Amino acid sequence: MPKLVLALIAATTLLAQAPAPERNAERPKLLRAMDLGVPDAPSQSAAAKLIREVAENGRAFADLEELCDGIGPRLTGSEKLREAQRWAMAKLKAYGAVNVHEESYEFGKAWTRGVSRARLLNANGQEIHVAQMAWSPATDGVLKGEVGLLEAKTLEELKALLPALDGKIVVMGRIPSPGKDVKDRMAFYGELMGTMRQAKFKATLMESDKKDDLMNMTGSPAGRMRGGSVPTAFISKEHSELLKRLVARSQKPEVELELGGKYSDAPVRAYNVVADLPGSDKAEEVVLIGGHLDSWDLSTGATDNGTGCVKTMEVLRAMKALKLQPKRTLRVVLFSGEEQGLLGSEAYVKAHAAELDKFQAVLIDDLGSGRIHGWPQMGREDCMPALAAAMAPVNGLGCKDLPAISIPGATDHWPFHQKGVPAFAALQEPLDYFTATHHSQSDSLDHVVKEDLVQGAQVLAVTAWGLLNQAEKLPRKAMGKAAEPTVH
Repeated sequence: MPKLVLALIAATTLLAQAPAPERNAERPKLLRAMDLGVPDAPSQSAAAKLIREVAENGRAFADLEELCDGIGPRLTGSEKLREAQRWAMAKLKAYGAVNVHEESYEFGKAWTRGVSRARLLNANGQEIHVAQMAWSPATDGVLKGEVGLLEAKTLEELKALLPALDGKIVVMGRIPSPGKDVKDRMAFYGELMGTMRQAKFKATLMESDKKDDLMNMTGSPAGRMRGGSVPTAFISKEHSELLKRLVARSQKPEVELELGGKYSDAPVRAYNVVADLPGSDKAEEVVLIGGHLDSWDLSTGATDNGTGCVKTMEVLRAMKALKLQPKRTLRVVLFSGEEQGLLGSEAYVKAHAAELDKFQAVLIDDLGSGRIHGWPQMGREDCMPALAAAMAPVNGLGCKDLPAISIPGATDHWPFHQKGVPAFAALQEPLDYFTATHHSQSDSLDHVVKEDLVQGAQVLAVTAWGLLNQAEKLPRKAMGKAAEPTVH
């Protein structure tokens, strides 16, 4: 997810846990279910049965072990993701789902990671830790060059600096951003990107925003989100700072760099996994719950987004095990291409455009392993009484918050939201998601808290059950011009 969106989510996530500030700082308004006068459900309700079933017989953690330790990284376009999709369909069928199938869309060329290495050729001569940006070109062997630093506060300063960086391996520092006085932000970014396209760098090094040698990862074959036009790699924060110090001391650091990622010969198709638990008297209406089965390939994608996927599968399993039939149809969708810019959910929304009016709601789980404490309002105040009622039975599990925020372009709820479907991404306790596991080589099973995974599955199951069975259909709302998907 984009850094700004992550910061917003993290701040809101911590809001309910933090003591009251001494000053009257502006912050998102928190609405809790009990504020709307919604009581908890009776102990013998279907919601209570779902809570017990997930706690006593849940398969989410065991499924996550199979997915992460047995299959591993799942980059969109890779055979590993195809293996994971076959695995997920077999699991969903075994859990009692019907209409289990895949829906495909054009993805672009697949990309496979190769060698990523760098070394200082002068100064202390040490190894530099790098990871090639996905879908950026390889170096065609070992590339050598002097290191330059791009640091600019304004577009004018940026334009003045670029000629001196021609032919260098450039560490990307701070680049200009639109200030409050900039009225046309799109025009600003258009000029910025146009200026950057004129650069003649030999290669680019993007500093990780994490410490302790952890990496970031991004890239896509799609449009403006594809990898850079020159070989590009992420560099650890510590080694980026080393190069910056050498540049500041005029030591003219020189680096050798080798990046070996490869593209497929031809474009490939990507797939979303779809499965249903049919409803009864309102079976034509749908509550969709989902996550994204694709991951980055530096680790096994446990928290981004293995946890979300196994929780949605667990919801269907628990309802079927209890022989519960909802009024509306429960649909599980495990998207792909999310990490490349919401490509799978965009394709799903496009393919099902004629049916979207029949969607009661969309619930997406994609914020790591932490406990779910609520849902963002997404500008849908008209849906808050119904959402509060649906989540009321899990107030006692800590899911109480309905903050007045929107999460734009960050995960697979967004394409649905833009079409007026009530769509919400779960707000979760951050744990180390923002600081460590997100898009890094530490996104592994040992960062998953089993008890929190169970709570998340319980919350998702109960909230979905409430929305599946409410008498009234949630309202549609025109959301204006659709925003472009945001690469993560």
